[in-house]
Amino acid sequence: MTERTEIDALAEHFSQAPSIFDTSPLYQELCLVVASDRELLELLTRRRPGQQPSFLLFGAVHQLLLGGAEHRLRDYYPSIAGGAALDPAQAGPAFLDFCRQHRAPLADLIASRLVQSNVLRRAIALRFALWAIGRQCDGPVHLIEVGASAGLLMNVDRYCFKIGGRAFGRPGTPVVLDSLWRSEDTVPDLDDVPEIIGKTGIDLRPIDLADPGERLWLRALVWPEQRSAATLLDAAIDEARQERPAVIAGDAIDVCPSLDRELPAGRTKVVFHAATRMHVPAERRERFDQAIDALGARGPLYHVWLEPPDAPHHGFPVADPGVLAMHGPGDDAATPLVRVDGHLHWLEPLG
Repeated sequence: MTERTEIDALAEHFSQAPSIFDTSPLYQELCLVVASDRELLELLTRRRPGQQPSFLLFGAVHQLLLGGAEHRLRDYYPSIAGGAALDPAQAGPAFLDFCRQHRAPLADLIASRLVQSNVLRRAIALRFALWAIGRQCDGPVHLIEVGASAGLLMNVDRYCFKIGGRAFGRPGTPVVLDSLWRSEDTVPDLDDVPEIIGKTGIDLRPIDLADPGERLWLRALVWPEQRSAATLLDAAIDEARQERPAVIAGDAIDVCPSLDRELPAGRTKVVFHAATRMHVPAERRERFDQAIDALGARGPLYHVWLEPPDAPHHGFPVADPGVLAMHGPGDDAATPLVRVDGHLHWLEPLG
């Protein structure tokens, strides 16, 4: 791809990106501003392969603001100004001025950072998948998350879930994840899940929760209007600092086959990823899929994912957007489990 073609692709991405930020009026407005600013688009050509440009740019700007950068742009961010935040429709000139004034640190973040959002409510999807796996598997499982970031979703057994008027999981925890159940049917018993006897995360650059700068990056990836999500993130970080699952630094293509050899033969494994394969460069996706499959070489493997329809596991396409899917031992097709929105504010049974 030539530079000019890449700039065109980035402009198109930002022109279409407002639909992604359905709960962020600020980012919806800023997408259209960035789409027509060549200087910013050129800056984004420095990002690491596969990184989603709008998440990366907005996260980098947000980190600088949360870190104390002084500029009138702060007044447009609910994460900083709270309920007094100014009208996002007027934020464009301030955003462009901020990016020009802080070009050097912004360029450093764009070139070095990965999009590593830990959307805590996605643990609801993982909990639902564990319930579905429990219908087929009556023994304990080893949980593996690819693209684990800080490993917060793997603490799925340490959180409380409030769905459909019922509570599941661990009582008394400060991490309470709620979601709307869009059905008149009773929500499944999400306490009836396999025991998790081991946890392993894999990430290109695991987040070090002992590092304030790393914690700030996680916080910066939360959209400015999602103040409750930011509170949940803080609570989950506190929980993980007490008991953090191991996260291996490396490429899943290299790590997965060796990890399978290190785990006891015959152990049932559940591998999960959400909005991860979409960041894998297109030319590496087949090898990524093969690496996931390699985790089933010495024992039963249940593979669960929440990805856009244009980034399915090979051979297992899921046509509809917003569907949590899985395949298990011997399956020749993916099994759609439940329809969800991207940040798990609701779940809806299929059919």
